[in-house]
Amino acid sequence: MAVRTTLRRLLSVAVAILLGGGGLLAAAPPAAADVTYVPEKWNGKVIYLSQACHDRGDTVCHTNTGCDGFSENGNSYWLAMSLVRGGHPNHLNLLERGYKVVRGNGLTRQNIDSSNRVGADLHIPLHSNAISSSCEKGHSAERYGTHAMYVSTPGERCAAQLVARVGASSPGGNDARQYRTDLGELNQTSAVACYLEQEYHVWQQGVDWMRLRSAWSWRIAGSIDEYMGYP
Repeated sequence: MAVRTTLRRLLSVAVAILLGGGGLLAAAPPAAADVTYVPEKWNGKVIYLSQACHDRGDTVCHTNTGCDGFSENGNSYWLAMSLVRGGHPNHLNLLERGYKVVRGNGLTRQNIDSSNRVGADLHIPLHSNAISSSCEKGHSAERYGTHAMYVSTPGERCAAQLVARVGASSPGGNDARQYRTDLGELNQTSAVACYLEQEYHVWQQGVDWMRLRSAWSWRIAGSIDEYMGYP
């Protein structure tokens, strides 16, 4: 009995390390209430980072899976955390830039309502993109890239910043802004919204790049800061 108990504990530790490290098996923690991060010196602006959650008419956050078991929801969580607390020798994260950040990790409807309730100044869903349901091979890089979606004129300006900065780093060549009227997180938020599809998770180069988020997530923070006018 003691041996089995020890083995179970060792297995639990190993799984925790794999999940927490943001590697191949990384996944987001279970959905809970919003998490708010307050900077040492607040600039008066609130950024709502809406984690990916594909609630297909039910009450569960389903995820989309890409190459090497890549989880869109899990990646969205780790990207949000990198934006909030990520370190880079030459670039600042959102807290260092003075923004209060609310990380929404509920169902899509819950995140919309929470964003409106906290009075966010900017609402950014963090997603990755897909063309097919499996990992693709043999296509040109021009098939993939960074997309940012918008519905309003201010949202278009935000999307332009994201595409210009993030797209300059992403491996795909098809970077673009997209006008969309069919997404609740663009239409139903009080805050200006721009919806980021950072890259496509159905090609290996895109997945490899997204997993190295600490090297480029500062580009999103810089895009936000420039759009907001460096308050």
